[in-house]
Amino acid sequence: MEIKGSDITQLVHGAENMSSTQRKELGRALCIITGASRGFGRTVARELSRLVKPGSVLILTARSEENLRSLEVELAGSEAGKSGLLVQCVPADLAQMAGLQSVVSASRAAFSEHIDHVILVNNAASLGDVSRFTSSFTDMAEVDSYLSLNVTSCLCLTARLLQALPPRSGLCRSVVNITSLCALQPFKSWALYCTGKAAREMMFKVLAAEEPDLRVLSYAP
Repeated sequence: MEIKGSDITQLVHGAENMSSTQRKELGRALCIITGASRGFGRTVARELSRLVKPGSVLILTARSEENLRSLEVELAGSEAGKSGLLVQCVPADLAQMAGLQSVVSASRAAFSEHIDHVILVNNAASLGDVSRFTSSFTDMAEVDSYLSLNVTSCLCLTARLLQALPPRSGLCRSVVNITSLCALQPFKSWALYCTGKAAREMMFKVLAAEEPDLRVLSYAP
C-alpha cells in the first residue's frame, strides 16, 4: 500500500484545517509505532521519518527482530537519519507483559524536554483464523489469546504510555488506532477480526471523550 506524507499528517492531526506548517512537519517528535517490521507499519515509519524534525526519535516495535533491524539500517542511512533522526528497535511480543514494559521503558528513556510531540501508532494486530464461522470458536483459551494481542495489549500499552509520557505545556500528544471497515461491518468467517477491530474503535472513542486535549484518531488505510 502506498501512503504519502500528506496522508500521515492528516492521519496524526486528524483535521482538515491544519496550517501549512502542520502539513509540512510534525515537530520534534517521539513516535512509537507498533507492528513496524513490515507492511503498513513499516511504511508509516518511513513516512514519519521524513516529516519529523531532526532530534526526533522513532521507537519501532514488532515481534520480528530481523525485519526491525533492516528497517533501522534503512532509516539510519536515509536523509532523515543523517540529519539527526534517532531510531530504536524494540523486539517485543505485545501480548506479554514483558513486551509491553520494554516498549514503555524505551519510550520513557527517549522522552525529553526537547520533544514537543508524542505520537503513538497502534498498528500491531493479527488477522486470526478467517476460515471458520463463529459457531466453531468453543475454546475460551483460543479466543482469549486473540483478544489479548489485538485488544488487551493495545489498551494497556496506550494507558501505560500516556502515564509514562504525561501532558505538559507545549507538548502535543496524538494516539492513532489503525482500524478497518471490519470494525463497523460484519463479514462471514471474520468473527475474531471484526470483534477485535470494533472493540478497539470503541475503546479509542471513550479515550477521546475522557481526554479532550489528546488527539485520538481511528484510521482505516
